Formats: sequence, C-alpha cells, structure tokens
Amino acid sequence: MIETLKEVDTQWFLWINSHHNTVLDWVLWTLSQHWSWAIVMVLSFCLLTLRHEPRRWWLVLAGIVLCFLLADQGSVHLFKETVGRLRPCHTLENVRMFRTHCGGQYGFVSSHAANAFAIITFLIARYRWHVLPTLVLTLWALATCYSRAYLGKHYPGDLLCGALFGVLIGLVVWKLSLCIEKKCCSVKQNE
Repeated sequence: MIETLKEVDTQWFLWINSHHNTVLDWVLWTLSQHWSWAIVMVLSFCLLTLRHEPRRWWLVLAGIVLCFLLADQGSVHLFKETVGRLRPCHTLENVRMFRTHCGGQYGFVSSHAANAFAIITFLIARYRWHVLPTLVLTLWALATCYSRAYLGKHYPGDLLCGALFGVLIGLVVWKLSLCIEKKCCSVKQNE
C-alpha cells in the first residue's frame, strides 16, 4: 500500500513538474518567495482586521504570528526530521527547477503548505462571513502549494499533508484566540 502511494505521488509530481511555460514559471516562482508572502499577509491584515476589528488587531496579529511559528517549526521538527523523506529533487533525475535550488534534504511535510494553510484557516475562521477574501486566500494557498511541486521542491503528498497540518494549527490558534478574547472581554466587563 505504501509503495503504491509513493508511486502515485511520484507520478503526480512528474506530471506537475513537466508542464512549464514562461508565464507560469515567473508567477509560481513569485508565489514561493517570502517577500510575496509578506505582501499577502500585510494586505490581508489591513483589509480584514483593521477594517472590521480595529480594536482587536493585536489578537489577530498574534494569531497570525503563532500560526506561522507553530506550522513552520512543527513541519520541521515533528515531520521533516522525524520522517526523513527526501525531496524529489534529491531522488529523481531531470527535475526541472526554475530559479531555485533543491534546498534542505527532507520535504515531508511542506513548510510552505503548512504555513499558508495555518494562516488562512485562522483568518477564514475569524472572518468567515467575508466570501471574497476567503476565496482569494484559499486560491493563494492552493497556488502556493502547486508552485512547490512545479518548482521541484515537494511531492504532492508533502503538500497535502502539510496543508492538513496547517489547517489543524489554524483551527487550534483560532479557538485559542476566541478563549483569549472571551477572557479579555469578561475582565473589562468586571472592571
């Protein structure tokens, strides 16, 4: 069963990694860059939090930072270092990489996927009544995940498991933010 899953994962990776064009090369490379993430996060924070919850900006900012820290460090220490699955660019020949190098040795789970899905899950749970931002953030996270296989960094299974791990982190941080918010509001009412 495990061997069959690995074979399917490899075939999907090879299919994604072999379909390149000039426009997608640049768009997907940009989506994988940390500076583009910063732009998305700052815009999301400003458009959602500062517009709809200006008094709770600190709580949302803390939630985003906590999502990032837990997803990023958890993906490395709980999975990559424990599972030890090599990235496809370390194990397969003729992996196409655009403006990038193979990077770290292990790829399971994808930190990009975990980070993106942790943050958007937190934001979507917090602002679930806003359909357009939910759609845009979800498409951004999916495109970011796709970019990692496209650029030769991860198998699709690394991305799927990273996304699931990120969703779990995002939900936990959202619940934690609700508890903190409830405690802060009850303290203010008692004063």
